[in-house]
Amino acid sequence: MRIAGDRDARLAFPEDARPVASPDPVLLLPRLLPARPLARPRHALAFALSAALLVLLLATPPAFAANAAPGPLGSSLDARSAHALLDAADRLRDGGRPADALVLQQRVLSHDTGDAGVAERAFRSRAMSLADLGSAGLAYAALQERPALFPAHERERIEGDRVARMIAWGATMPETPDTRQAEARAALATLRELQAVSPRTTNWEATRLRVDALAALNRLQRHQEVADGHAALLADGIEVPGYILATVGDSLLALRRAEDATVVLQQALTHDPEDFNAGLLLAYAWLEQERFDLALPQFASLADQQVPWPRRAGARSGYQNWDRYTGDINRAIAQSFANDNGGAEASLAALGGIGPYNAGTQSAIGSVQLRRLRPAAALERFDMALTLDPDTRDARVGRVDALLALDLVDEARAAYAELRRRHPADPRLDRLGRRLERHRGWQVAVDANRGRSRARDAGTSLSPLGSRDGSVRVAIDSPLIDDRWRIGAVAEEAWADFDDQRIRFRRAGLGASYRHDRLGVSAIAARAVDDFGDGGISLTVAADWRFSDAWHGSLQVARRDIDASLQARRFGITADSVAAAALWTPSDETWLRVGASQFRYDDGNRRQQVGFDASQRLYRSPHWLVDGLAGVSTSRGSRGADVPYFNPERDASASIGARIDHLAWRRYERHFRHRLDVTVGPYHQRGFGTAWMPAVGYRHLLQFDGGHVLEYGVAWSRPVYDGNREQRVGIDLVYRWGDAR
Repeated sequence: MRIAGDRDARLAFPEDARPVASPDPVLLLPRLLPARPLARPRHALAFALSAALLVLLLATPPAFAANAAPGPLGSSLDARSAHALLDAADRLRDGGRPADALVLQQRVLSHDTGDAGVAERAFRSRAMSLADLGSAGLAYAALQERPALFPAHERERIEGDRVARMIAWGATMPETPDTRQAEARAALATLRELQAVSPRTTNWEATRLRVDALAALNRLQRHQEVADGHAALLADGIEVPGYILATVGDSLLALRRAEDATVVLQQALTHDPEDFNAGLLLAYAWLEQERFDLALPQFASLADQQVPWPRRAGARSGYQNWDRYTGDINRAIAQSFANDNGGAEASLAALGGIGPYNAGTQSAIGSVQLRRLRPAAALERFDMALTLDPDTRDARVGRVDALLALDLVDEARAAYAELRRRHPADPRLDRLGRRLERHRGWQVAVDANRGRSRARDAGTSLSPLGSRDGSVRVAIDSPLIDDRWRIGAVAEEAWADFDDQRIRFRRAGLGASYRHDRLGVSAIAARAVDDFGDGGISLTVAADWRFSDAWHGSLQVARRDIDASLQARRFGITADSVAAAALWTPSDETWLRVGASQFRYDDGNRRQQVGFDASQRLYRSPHWLVDGLAGVSTSRGSRGADVPYFNPERDASASIGARIDHLAWRRYERHFRHRLDVTVGPYHQRGFGTAWMPAVGYRHLLQFDGGHVLEYGVAWSRPVYDGNREQRVGIDLVYRWGDAR
C-alpha cells in the first residue's frame, strides 16, 4: 500500500503526554513505547528504527523552529505562542513536511499552557502528522485515546490508514507457515467491520475501503473476489485508483484471464509509467497470450532500465537495486519459455556466480534445468534453494515436478502435502495437485495405424509389410499401488495382406509394472492367436535403468514377439526376440539412441540389427523448432534367401533430414502443433545394389485439459525391396490419457 509506518495499535500514547519533571525530548521516548514487548523480532526492529528517527527529530530542532516562536525548547509557553507554533506546524504539514511539524507539535505538548484547547489541538495535530508520516499505529492509538477530538473525516482517514498498514504487514515473512495469512485475514476482518458497523461518511474513504479490500483479498489468494470487486467498482461508475490496478492485474493473471489483465495493467502504467511490478506483470500477460514479440522486449527493457547499483548524489557507494535482480531473473525465465533454454541457463549461471546464496536464483536455475530434461540436477538446485530459504514457494513447486520426473512418487506426494500446508490458498497448487493425481491415476494408451504398399511397375508388392497392413493396440494400466506398482491389460492385433491372403496375429493378456527411482520393470503375459490356430503364450519382459540425467539403458526379451515378420507367420513361423538400447540426452536439444536387437525365428534364422538415431536442435524461436535428424543401421539374416519371407543376407541404410515443428496455438496446457519430417538416404542390400530412399511425414499433435493427448499423421516413403522400388503411404493415430510414462 502507499502508506508506510508501524501498524501496531499497542503503540499507544499515555493519557497525559506531558512530562512530569523534565522537558528533555529524550525523556519523552519511554512514553511512546508499548507497555509490553512486541511479539515479533521484526516488529521490534522496525519500531526501534522508527523510535531512533523520532529521537533524532525531537533532539535536533530545525533552524526554522527558532524563528517560528519565541523562546528555546523548555522555556515557558503561553496559549497565544502555542497557537502560533501550531499554526506554523499546520503550514508545514500542508507543505509536505510532517516531520518538521511534529517537532513543533511535540514542543507545545511538552508545556502546560493552562489552556485545554491548546492541548487538545496539539494532540490532534500531532496524531495527523503521525498519520502523514505513515505511523498509522501511533495515529490510531491517539484516536482511540481521545476520539472526541477528531472530526469524522480525520477519524475515517486514520482508521483507513490503520487497515492499509495491516494489509501491508501481511506481506512480510511470517513466524510460521501456519500464520502466513493471519495478518491479512485480520486486516480484512477489521475492514469489513468498519464497513458494517461504521459506514464511511465521505465518498473517498468509502471507496478506499472497497479498494483496499482488493489488496487484502489478493494477499489471501481470493482472486475471483478481487475480480468481482474491481468489476463492481467500475459498474458503480467509480474511477479505480491507479495504485491498486497492478494488484487487480495480478489476480486476473492468477485466474488465467490474460486479456483482461493486459487492459488493467496498461491502465496502471498510464497512471505510473515507472511502476516496475505493473510492467513485469504486463510482460507475463503478453507471454500468456503467446505475444512473445511484445513480452520479450518488455522483459529486456524492464531489466535494462534498472541500474544495478544506483548512487545518490554525494554518496560514496551505490545501493542494491533488487528490481534489477528481479528483471534479470524474469528475463531469463522468459527466454526459457521462448524455447531458448540454453540462453536462459547461461544467463542464470552468471547470476548464480554473482549470488550463489540467493534462494530465488537457485530456484530459477532449477526450473530451467527441469525444462532441459535434467530432473536430478533440477532437484539439487531446488534443495539448495530450500536450504537457503525454506519458504521459497517456487522451489517447492519445482521440487514436486522434479520428483515426479525421477519417479519418486512417494516423495513427490510428501513434498506436495508440505507445499499445500504452507500455501493452502495458492491456486497454482490445485493444478499441480491434479497433475500429481494424473501421474498416479489410470493410464490409457491407444495406437492404430494402416498402410498401403504398391510396386512401382504396378506388379505384386514385395513389401514384408504386405500390400495392405494395419495394427491396433489398447493398453490400460491401473492407478499406482504403493506408489510403485501398476497392473494392466493389453489387447492388440496386427494384420497384413499377402497375395490376397490376410494374415492376422492377435494377443490379449495381463501385465504388471514396477517403477521407482532409477529402475523400471514390466511384464506382459498374453494369449496369442493367429489365423493358423493357437499361437500359445506371448510373454514380454522389459527393464530400464536411469544411470544419470543424460544416460538411460533398456533391455527387452519377448517370446512370440508381435513385431516379428507377419510374412513369416503366414508360413507358421514365429520368433522370439531380445533387444537392448542406450539413450543419451544431454539436454532438451540433443539426443542419441544406440540399439541392437535379434529375432530368433522358429526355422533357425537369426536376424540381427544394430543402429543409431540422433537429433540436434538447429533453430529455435517461441513457436518454431527445427531439428536435424540422422540415422544409420545395418542388419543381417543368417539364412538369407533360404526362407520364404523378406530376409536380406546383409543390408545397411543411412538417412539425414530435418524436423520442423510449429506451435500453431496454445492456451496454457492446451495446445495444437504440427510437425513435418523429411529424410533421405541410401539403402544397400547385398546382391541388389544401392538405392536412395526418401521419406516424408506430417502429423498433428493436440493436447487437451485433463492429460488427454491426441496425435495423428500421414507418412509417405519410397522403399526398395530386393531391388524393386515401391511406394508406401501410411496413416496413424495415437491417444494418451495420463501423465506417467
